[in-house]
Amino acid sequence: MWRFVVNAVLFDIAWPLCVLVDSVAIIAAFTLANLLVHLLIVANKPREWLWVATIWICGAAMDTVVFSTGLLVNDSGSPFPPPWLLLLWVNFATALRYSMFFLQKSAWLAAALGAFFGPFSYWTGSWLNGTVEFSQPVILSVGVLVILWAFFLPFTTWLSRRRIFSEVPDA
Repeated sequence: MWRFVVNAVLFDIAWPLCVLVDSVAIIAAFTLANLLVHLLIVANKPREWLWVATIWICGAAMDTVVFSTGLLVNDSGSPFPPPWLLLLWVNFATALRYSMFFLQKSAWLAAALGAFFGPFSYWTGSWLNGTVEFSQPVILSVGVLVILWAFFLPFTTWLSRRRIFSEVPDA
């Protein structure tokens, strides 16, 4: 139980830190510390490394498509997500199978929560950070994010149950 609490607390620190802190170095240092703590408390480190890398790649790819198509706009003018958002994906990956484990129980629950909280997270991050904006019309950007996240979160729960990622105690 304590592992889930530590994981939840670290993610609850990570999200606002990634969004509010202007220093990529500080965000990267925290992300590395969070990842190291996470790897200390999980049973199967090689599989967890693979899990975090996979979710990071999938999330970064999804955000790259969202930014390169102009649904979200980076204030730097880059067609890529900002570094803080890419680092947030690492922190999110550490939480998905632990403090967000309840999502594994129902694909419908994961879809519903993803459809709401995915776009809401971008919206809140945009409002707090100011470096990312929704393109016009906003309803189109939000609508696409609703659809993406309604599929992405259940996909991650399905992926988590695959043998390659299953939590098998170290020998």
